Amino acid sequence: MKGISSARRQLLVDLEGIIGRECYNASIQNYGPGGVREAAGRSFRYPITLRLPDGERQKVRAETVSNSFAVDTVMSGYYAFGANQLDIIVAIDKVISYLEIHHGLVVDEH
Repeated sequence: MKGISSARRQLLVDLEGIIGRECYNASIQNYGPGGVREAAGRSFRYPITLRLPDGERQKVRAETVSNSFAVDTVMSGYYAFGANQLDIIVAIDKVISYLEIHHGLVVDEH
């Protein structure tokens, strides 16, 4: 796995968290926080699955992926859709690289 800066790692984790929190299921009709009926559907954080060094997989439902995970583990993150998967962290990394090359984005240490 290529080395990435801590700033890039944090950007990847932050952007994934934004994307992961944009899931919505109109079929979920139950009560939300504080007992408020949310009959029109519910938003939720889509879980990202990480491949751990020992071969195990761990689903993360927290707002963002913890800093305790190694870079290689973070880079392995994907969304599972039945038998399919979206390698979300790699995809975000490619978008960041595109923006760096074509639009002058600079991701650096502050």
